[in-house]
Amino acid sequence: MERTDLGRIVAFTDGVMAVAITLLVLNIEVPDLSDSSKLPDELVDLVPSLLSYALAFALVGRYWVIHHNSFETLRAFDGTLMGLNLVFLALIALMPFATDLFDRYTDEPLAAAVFGAVLGVAALVNWLMQRHSMRAGLVKEEQVSAATPFSSPVALGFTMLFLLSIPAAFVSPYLSVALWLSAMVLRYPLRRLAGTSSE
Repeated sequence: MERTDLGRIVAFTDGVMAVAITLLVLNIEVPDLSDSSKLPDELVDLVPSLLSYALAFALVGRYWVIHHNSFETLRAFDGTLMGLNLVFLALIALMPFATDLFDRYTDEPLAAAVFGAVLGVAALVNWLMQRHSMRAGLVKEEQVSAATPFSSPVALGFTMLFLLSIPAAFVSPYLSVALWLSAMVLRYPLRRLAGTSSE
């Protein structure tokens, strides 16, 4: 059954994402020192944690923008879309854990694989939401052409980079990091390609 009170689902999504982003920074601990002269060295030691935070913040923020733009095109939603959205949010809520795990065990392949899995499955569920919205006719008629590229097979390229980072982690965790960063850079060319292929 279709429903049109999109404001509630968007507000709930915004709230979950805001909490997830807030928890990311809480994983960074302020140094507890008896000798303040050691503070510069301790702050330098925090650089990897800050980089992990910056990467996770950028990715969660990117997901929020994608989600926001997607729901802007909708005229209604149904139970399937609501269920997919809850799965998506469950994965976003795992991001602070995955980020802290990767920060503490940066050189461990399993930690990078977990981080990549959370990102990859979240991206896949987001794509499934887009696909379902198009097939179920939940997109506003005037927005169909704008929304089509996001549900195209080419749009899965963004997802595939994250999923590929899972086995890549067992070659090198830093190869996974390179794939995560490339996903952010390549999203725009992939979107243009998806738009071209749908014409």
